[in-house]
Amino acid sequence: MFRWVIPTIIAVVAGLLVLLGYLAPIPIFVSVRIVLVRWATVLAAFALVLAYGSILKVHIARVFRRRIRHRIASLILLVSAVITLVLVLLQGPEGIWVQAILSDILIPGQSAVLALTAVTLLLSGMRLFTTRRSPMAVLFLATALLMLLGTIPVVYPRTVELIVQLVDAAATGGMRGLLLGVSLGIVITGLRIILGIDRPYSGG
Repeated sequence: MFRWVIPTIIAVVAGLLVLLGYLAPIPIFVSVRIVLVRWATVLAAFALVLAYGSILKVHIARVFRRRIRHRIASLILLVSAVITLVLVLLQGPEGIWVQAILSDILIPGQSAVLALTAVTLLLSGMRLFTTRRSPMAVLFLATALLMLLGTIPVVYPRTVELIVQLVDAAATGGMRGLLLGVSLGIVITGLRIILGIDRPYSGG
């Protein structure tokens, strides 16, 4: 019983105090909210360190284990993780080598992944259209084609401008809908945790 009662009480009280600190302009609630948020920040930092150590532990075991696949990928991840950590500790996040890694490796890698995602979506849309000819499949394929045409510089500029405006309008509406749904989900999840209905901190 105490395995979930005490964590539930702590989570409910802390959540209510932080919520009152944001909603009620009372100095004592604001002070308690600031202290609790600082504690949460410290705990999040330690959780990040534990996650980093867990990643190293898992991939070190994969490197030295026999008959394990993706050993080279684990080795590359270990080397890159250790080098990046050492550079950040020595130079800080604004160091020359850290910024070089960010601008020469991470950003081009993200661009390549996004390009592959666009091509994969187009191929998936064509395959979906050949197997299931429904209005949603046609809409999916048309959207993917418009996205690709809007990023190709050889198309007529006025056409590109119209396509970009259309895609931006649709993307903005979709992003706002997603953000609204995520916000409502976060609020509902937070209320369920504060009220003790969900207890992820105690396995309930």
